[in-house]
Amino acid sequence: MGDESMRVLITGADTTLGAAVADYFTSRGAVTEGADADPTDSVDVRRAVAQAADVMGGIDALVVAHALPRVAAFAEQSMDMFWDHVDATLTGSFLYAQAAAEHMRHNDTGGRIVLTTSRWHVGGPELSAVATAAGGIVALTKTLTRDLGGFGIGVNAVAVGAVDSEWSVCDAAAGLPGGVPPTGRFGTVEQVARVIGLLCRRRLGAAVGQIVNVDGGTSRNRV
Repeated sequence: MGDESMRVLITGADTTLGAAVADYFTSRGAVTEGADADPTDSVDVRRAVAQAADVMGGIDALVVAHALPRVAAFAEQSMDMFWDHVDATLTGSFLYAQAAAEHMRHNDTGGRIVLTTSRWHVGGPELSAVATAAGGIVALTKTLTRDLGGFGIGVNAVAVGAVDSEWSVCDAAAGLPGGVPPTGRFGTVEQVARVIGLLCRRRLGAAVGQIVNVDGGTSRNRV
């Protein structure tokens, strides 16, 4: 299935990454819908996903890009601040994936799901909430691949770092080694969107359950 015939649901169209993903697909002729829901409210998420599926006539791909980072010193961070980010990011990813997968599974169409997270799932100073949520998304991606693979639904995640976006504050807080990535320059959300677009193609087949780092070569870990 080419981009021009895809129906893509995108969360976080009001973020720089979400907007870039929407632009990527619409410029290639895909049908897109944004999701406007409280990512921690299962009823609201299901409503938003059902509405998008109705408008588009189904869902071929879900891209989750709604969350924003929470940077705060560990000793000064309240539990409310911590859970605000973890819930919006991790719980929201779970609920959107669950709701979209129901449409893909019950309609026997299969599809692709791409979650987005921070490359700082490895941890960093002032990033306890970010690292917790990101680490959870890594585990969720691996698990959903096993839960949904039999229905023809492929799940991957993109871990963003050293990219000019709202997530740049994480690189600053953690102290990006050398100040810049090995490529010598920071990436763009448009570059991340192109990677996401590739992962949404069903022709990739068995390329599922992967965490793809888009961080200019900064990461040297395997997840």
